[in-house]
Amino acid sequence: MKLNIGVIFGGNSLEHELSILTAVQAMDNIDKERYEVIPIYITKDLTFYSGGMLKHIDSYKDFNLIKRYARRVNLVNREGKFLLETTGMIRRVYKEIHLAFPMVHGKNTEDGSIAGYLKILGIPFVGSDIYSSSLGQDKIFTKQILESNSIEVTDYIHFTDIEYRMDKESIFKKVDKLNYPLIIKPARLGSGIGIEVINRKEELESSIEKVMKNDSRILIEEYIEERREFNMAVLLSKGKLIGSVIEEIEKDSPCNYYDKYRKDNDETYNKTYPAVISKALTEEIEKTSKMAYTALSLSGVARFDYIYDSKNKKLYLDEVNTIPNFFSHHLFDDKNIDYRELLGIMIKETIDKIHKEEEMVKKFDDEAFAKVTSRDIKEMK
Repeated sequence: MKLNIGVIFGGNSLEHELSILTAVQAMDNIDKERYEVIPIYITKDLTFYSGGMLKHIDSYKDFNLIKRYARRVNLVNREGKFLLETTGMIRRVYKEIHLAFPMVHGKNTEDGSIAGYLKILGIPFVGSDIYSSSLGQDKIFTKQILESNSIEVTDYIHFTDIEYRMDKESIFKKVDKLNYPLIIKPARLGSGIGIEVINRKEELESSIEKVMKNDSRILIEEYIEERREFNMAVLLSKGKLIGSVIEEIEKDSPCNYYDKYRKDNDETYNKTYPAVISKALTEEIEKTSKMAYTALSLSGVARFDYIYDSKNKKLYLDEVNTIPNFFSHHLFDDKNIDYRELLGIMIKETIDKIHKEEEMVKKFDDEAFAKVTSRDIKEMK
């Protein structure tokens, strides 16, 4: 009997389209001999659809085709079975899934929202849990966790839109302690969305106003001009952490959304893997990545993005991706782990985790609770 894998993607996120690309590619690479792949596409207005057509990228070029030919469904738990039910007056079981595999990106999905939804329904899922997903999505929380674990990050300040509106001068004073140029980021968006470089103080206010249109939490950090940028992914397998090869991103300015997913040969943007770096730097990146993976209590595949200060020979961990685009599968090729095996390892880890959790205590027998009366409740403080 095959295991039914419900691949969840889309959602109300600025990275909705990227999620579709990740899911379509991954669904094509999941081992079909072992698993039945069931697409679960969430539209931007949070309607759920399922159907074989959703495995193909051409289906998304005309949404009317999806509305016409895909099945509109709800995901429910019926007596311990996880079912996709059709909507309408008469609801029928369309498919049963045994395991969910979120392939989502960005705020409102990757940030623990989907993980929390699945957790409420009791559906086991691949990847990081609610807590780790939330921490990894918020760049401010991430930096605070990394700092508390003695992992180097660039100097930064952070604030909310409310704090800025109430007292922008105090925010400016905090910024004055940083060295220009600066880089400003929406704290909870990914894929380079909303990022800007601030070269002088006169640009600060307009940049903040622009970023606040994308997020209510804002991060400003020092921008290192003489820099090299590296990525490394880490995979959990059988209790051990496997580090991928290190990739170098070569570009004159920070990567935006278009840069990250382009396919052309623009010479201003280039990826090199394995990166040509010293053994010492390789070891430092690998050690730091595994430390961060553990500190954030991640699961599945996570990618870590680094900035290396070429002038001062110093490494900084910049960002963490709990569900990296396309699962950074290309970085594991040199480790003799192809895409199919990578996805299989993640699924197998989840199955092992389910068995482990089944052995944990889930009920707390409290005799005191049974003795509580209505009068007791009224008097409780």
